[in-house]
Amino acid sequence: RKSRQPLSVPRFGKGRVLAIMLAAVLVALVAFGFWDSRFYVQTADIRGVQHSPAAEIYSRASVDGYSIFWVNPRVAAQRIEALPYVKRATVQTSLPNRVRIDVEERVPVAVWRVNGQDLWVDVEGVTMPIANPDVSLPVFTDLDGSSVQPDGSVDPLLISSVHELKQRLPEINEFAYDRFKGLQFHLASGTAVLLGKPEGLAGRVEELLVLQGSLASLGQMPLEIDWRFEDGYTLKLP
Repeated sequence: RKSRQPLSVPRFGKGRVLAIMLAAVLVALVAFGFWDSRFYVQTADIRGVQHSPAAEIYSRASVDGYSIFWVNPRVAAQRIEALPYVKRATVQTSLPNRVRIDVEERVPVAVWRVNGQDLWVDVEGVTMPIANPDVSLPVFTDLDGSSVQPDGSVDPLLISSVHELKQRLPEINEFAYDRFKGLQFHLASGTAVLLGKPEGLAGRVEELLVLQGSLASLGQMPLEIDWRFEDGYTLKLP
């Protein structure tokens, strides 16, 4: 006769039992979080918007109706940053269903007029539709389409120079550009100024401001200042 061997019953240590119980509790909590309506996003606290409609920001974030546990803040922020006026977005979540969206919008510094179309442009050369026509900005007219970059933006050297000139000479409201004369405008005295292409433009702007002050102190008002080239300028006198 063969003797029967007693059945072996697995024994769990206290630590393993505790781990299993903890895992079960976590699973239950997660299931509760996905099932309970209190954890589902219904709105968001949106801050920092001026030109971007809050409803559009919320819609683009694609968080409405989702469990807070499903919301990916980084992905939601990337969606928002695809909007035309948004430079940077940050999305934060907290329990039970709170979403906060902080937006840094682009600041338009000029109206860019090209091919019969008007757009806002910021100092980085990024263009966007005009959200408010009542906002007073200098007009930068591209006469032949030569300021357009391959990605559809404007050369940032041009725009930053226009912005600097407007800051230093606020009476100037109209600028123009073409491939031959480059950046061009008129001083308050009526003097026509030709500043050439973007390369080295920032330096020529600074030197022009010094020259303009010197001419004004001497009471001289040339018809034209041609400073398109790095080797100096020419004056056309009355």
